Amino acid sequence: MLTREQLLEIYSGVIRRVRVRTDEGLVLDIDVEHFRQFTTNEGIRGRFQLTTTQDNKFVSLDEISTLG
Repeated sequence: MLTREQLLEIYSGVIRRVRVRTDEGLVLDIDVEHFRQFTTNEGIRGRFQLTTTQDNKFVSLDEISTLG
């Protein structure tokens, strides 16, 4: 989850990448631009599916559930 304050840092350009943890425990840094469509006034909440190429290049990020 990203808070409203963190979102303001993202939109001002202070933060450019978000660190996330996968269900398998891997830690990934993802460009915040990929999360913009999922932002609300409260921040970003939910579970996401990241699709990459075989050489780990970004393909898509899809929301699979929201956290309430």
